[in-house]
Amino acid sequence: MEVSGEVTSTSKMNFKLYCIPCDTDGLKEPAHGFCQDCQEHLCKSCFKHHRRSRPSRNHVLLEKDAMPTQQTTVDDVNTDVITDKCTNHREKPLEFYCNHHKTVACYVCETLEHKQCKVDYIPEVSGNVSDDLMDLNKKMEVLIKKSEYNIMKAAAATKQLEQSHGKVIEDKQLARKEINDRLDQMESIIIKEAETVINTANHKLENIKDAYEKIAEEVKRSQSFINDLNKTNKQNKLFIEMKNITPRMMTLENEEIQIVKDNMTYDDIQFDRNEKLLDQLRSGKILGTILTYRKPSADTELCVTYERSLNVKFPSDVKQSNVTGAVMISVTQMIVADHGNNKIKMINIDTGTLVSEKTLSSCPIDVTKLPQNKLAVALLDENCIQILTYTDTSLSLNRRIDVGEMCYCVGYCQGKLVVGCNFNPGKLVVLDLDGKIKQVFDTPRLFDGPEKIFISSDEKSLYVSDYTSDEDSKCIKIDWQGNVVQRFQDQGCKLPKGIQEMEDGTLLVCYYRSHKIVRLSRSFKACGIK
Repeated sequence: MEVSGEVTSTSKMNFKLYCIPCDTDGLKEPAHGFCQDCQEHLCKSCFKHHRRSRPSRNHVLLEKDAMPTQQTTVDDVNTDVITDKCTNHREKPLEFYCNHHKTVACYVCETLEHKQCKVDYIPEVSGNVSDDLMDLNKKMEVLIKKSEYNIMKAAAATKQLEQSHGKVIEDKQLARKEINDRLDQMESIIIKEAETVINTANHKLENIKDAYEKIAEEVKRSQSFINDLNKTNKQNKLFIEMKNITPRMMTLENEEIQIVKDNMTYDDIQFDRNEKLLDQLRSGKILGTILTYRKPSADTELCVTYERSLNVKFPSDVKQSNVTGAVMISVTQMIVADHGNNKIKMINIDTGTLVSEKTLSSCPIDVTKLPQNKLAVALLDENCIQILTYTDTSLSLNRRIDVGEMCYCVGYCQGKLVVGCNFNPGKLVVLDLDGKIKQVFDTPRLFDGPEKIFISSDEKSLYVSDYTSDEDSKCIKIDWQGNVVQRFQDQGCKLPKGIQEMEDGTLLVCYYRSHKIVRLSRSFKACGIK
């Protein structure tokens, strides 16, 4: 007999034991079995899935007739209920973790996308996270310290920018005043020059006027006298006066010509503008430009934390590895000069694996990166630089550049190799990539034994760590003419090796004998590091 109406929720729940996983989703389904590992009653669908799913396929499952008759609630089973839902399958909880893809997943994602992966069931592995939690807390502490440090730097930088802005305005006003003063001087000079030209011309014109007036007056008198003699018919007297006046007339004619020559002047004067100066003014750059640069923050401490060690000895090595040079060629790959095994090695720093290696004819002592996927390696015993070519997965020999000196270290800048050579005394040799020597820095006592070379980020200076004895250890900064710009020498810092410029413009110098790293400002003063 059919009964009209709907089944009430009370009739739906007319059973004592129900499925715990479905209950977490707000559903009440009758229990069909029980998992002893999970300590949960399961409905028919969840029971079937529990047998097939990789994380739970080995769990001990009890059929309906053997399952416990006492219901365990969600809170009884686990107070740490997973409530996080999958973004792809909104109703499914994130119960699994894929070790390969490093991501959490729901049952559907695990089934469809991670079949071939090693997947953990989160409730089973979440209790063993103490070591991971410790590592994560350490990373968080480091990030917090770095954040606080950078907040402090940002505040200091804001203050510095405000001061710089005031200095820019002040310097601009000074520049404007200097330009105005100079323009006033230039204007005064032009006015004086014009006045001088006009005054000189007026003086000459006055000379001409006075001279011609005198000539005209003398000629008029002579003319009047001889005309009177002619009118009175005094021919003898006239003849004599004419003969006397003729030479004088010739003299006056010559004086007239000379007066013009001596007092020659200009018909007109004009102002000729300096178009180059006006072009510069029109270009908008005559007053100056705004320059930006990174100021060394030697007034603040540099926070350095240990991250990890990198093992560079591999099964193919016969002897103990001895790293004498290293350079990064990408964010994950490092080139290492292994002096002990006569090798150049390419290492993935994320995985610590050897990507490629090349055995050389003698011991490499230093390495630097060149353009177009090339490396320059200093071979101490062969007095040469070995050029290598690299790809993402391989190293190959290219050619050699003969230096003719013992090569201890090598740097590169704009098509030039800078090689530290010899020992007591030492020198720097600058060559092009064809091996032609461009410069040699060998001033007496400039170097004892160049260990490492680093070229500043602005490419204007060379930093050199120099060593001959513990007492003479020093780091020096020189320009491209070989002049010493700065020098750092301290009895507590012995045998400098690697030298590196930081983003803030300061330097880090590794001291082998003293077992420490020293931070130097650009003025080569020791500054804070922790």
